[in-house]
Amino acid sequence: LKDYLEFIEEDTYEKTGIKIKFPINKKGADILLIHNAGEYVSWYENPAAFAILFDAAGINWTISDEPVGYDNINYGLWNDDIEAARVVLRQAKIGKDLGVKRIVIGECGHSTKAFCVIGDRILTGDLASSELSRESCLPLFWEIYKSGAIKFDPSKNNFPVTLHDPCNMVRNMGIVMPQRNVLNAIAPRWREMHPNGVNNYCCGGGSGFAIMQGLNFPQWRNKVSSRVKLNQILNAFKEELDPGIPKYVCAPCSNCKGTIRDLFEHYKCKDKFNLTYGGLVELMVNSMVDMKKPYISWEEY
Repeated sequence: LKDYLEFIEEDTYEKTGIKIKFPINKKGADILLIHNAGEYVSWYENPAAFAILFDAAGINWTISDEPVGYDNINYGLWNDDIEAARVVLRQAKIGKDLGVKRIVIGECGHSTKAFCVIGDRILTGDLASSELSRESCLPLFWEIYKSGAIKFDPSKNNFPVTLHDPCNMVRNMGIVMPQRNVLNAIAPRWREMHPNGVNNYCCGGGSGFAIMQGLNFPQWRNKVSSRVKLNQILNAFKEELDPGIPKYVCAPCSNCKGTIRDLFEHYKCKDKFNLTYGGLVELMVNSMVDMKKPYISWEEY
């Protein structure tokens, strides 16, 4: 983990001029942030954006260097209830031992459900949510914006944006408005895809289907289950499909991003429509007044 973090810190400085430092095992921090480990490898600009945003907002935060403390995926949900309970208990215990007030899950729908919903059936006593808060990052983003700690310039996000609603956070948990409130504030050209909110369609890779590469799963995913999502996206941008216009699909979930990445590659959406994708936190950082360079680099997607 530390090698990955050092690389992310150095690369972020080279690209943005901003020095970040991931605080590790910081005792007494307000927030323990746990990412999907895939973010560090496949979309490291996402944990880097969290670091930039949290530091700019003056948040006292930390990450853990213990495997289940920095990787919020709970594989026990797929194959072993006992293992699922062990992971949830260990994650909460790490937060308790560090003395944090809140454990915040990064942009990952599966992990948010695993820790915040399934966790309610497991965590009791001094690990209950009444004692140690367990939260999605999406409401926190809106808290940060409303606090006024950071100045944002919506004109920096002056490109078409649409929002994908991750099933686990939206349909399952009812987290509908915080991400929309943020987009209303920082993305002047964002628009809904239809249907949306709790009625939105799955990305096509839910329940771990996004990472299943055996047999004909990738072909079935791209040609069947994810085509509905692609149709939604194209309809949201139907007036601006010209490849000369860069367009951003905001998908605040690791699993969904993996599905959309493969979907866009399969149908050559970058070349045909200039479509790219990413999280909500990247849009927030991109619109920060203090950012001297654009954070979203269209060429890299």
